[in-house]
Amino acid sequence: MAAEQRGKAATLAGRQRLLSSSCRLFFPEDPIKIVRGRGQYLYDEQGAEYIDCINNVAHVGHCHPLVVQAAHEQNQVLNTNSRYLHDNIVDYAQRLSETLPEKLCVFYFLNSGGNSSSKRGTS
Repeated sequence: MAAEQRGKAATLAGRQRLLSSSCRLFFPEDPIKIVRGRGQYLYDEQGAEYIDCINNVAHVGHCHPLVVQAAHEQNQVLNTNSRYLHDNIVDYAQRLSETLPEKLCVFYFLNSGGNSSSKRGTS
């Protein structure tokens, strides 16, 4: 279910009221309000196009039809985290391990490669 579109100022005010200050914005003096992504591009509320070099899209892009279909099919079965036993995570780790050197055979799956919780200048 998509949220109702609101103006940039209203979104910023809501974010400042409801989100932790540790969740930093890019360009805080004039943040970009992104409303959609397609392929390697992001689009703001005015329709301006930005190439996305940050959001882990280098492999397949935003809204890739095969990824969207696979996610849809999986979500019809189960959408959970790795704290429960499930065959898919083990099967995926096995397939992935077969493509890597033996030293890289232990995996830690995350939902993002971002480092949004760290303070600037530290990691």
